[in-house]
Amino acid sequence: MARRGTARERILTAAEEIVVKDGVSTLTFDKVAEVTGLSKGGILYHFASKDALVRAMVERFVYRFETGLAGLEGTDAEPHGRYTRAYVAATMGDAASTGDQYDRLGASITAALSNFPDLLEIVHQQNIRCQAAVEKDGLDPVEATIIRLAIEGMWMAEVFNVMHLDPAMKQAVIERLITRTRPASSP
Repeated sequence: MARRGTARERILTAAEEIVVKDGVSTLTFDKVAEVTGLSKGGILYHFASKDALVRAMVERFVYRFETGLAGLEGTDAEPHGRYTRAYVAATMGDAASTGDQYDRLGASITAALSNFPDLLEIVHQQNIRCQAAVEKDGLDPVEATIIRLAIEGMWMAEVFNVMHLDPAMKQAVIERLITRTRPASSP
């Protein structure tokens, strides 16, 4: 039973656990109440509908990624390509707010977006922000976009179990992408 944080945070955490374990189609207020120990009325107080709960989950998912990315960006002393390097690292789970659980939630949320098309706008806006930042990162904008799309493709392939690279190959690809963000590199 999740008992830490505000009721709203406990509800969101419980909903995420349910979605990761069983998929968004199994998410019910009854299940959330069971996991949190709150009443169904208590959950409805914070989220008037399942759509509202899923919307809050998507918003929190985006916020976690952007927060993790900003944290990684802040640790990089080299300004040229800083955002793109942080983007690669955050996408591959190197931020405190990303990682395996985040990836499983990301796969569940991404799959669920087809059932909640209005929520695509939240993710669309995040992608617009990320693309604009990549293009202004001091790299050739096309090169930076190629790096971003490559890491997104690797993430998608892994979270949807389409393909898993050998760990050594995965690390080599990540390192090559990072190298392409350094001032001395060329496309």
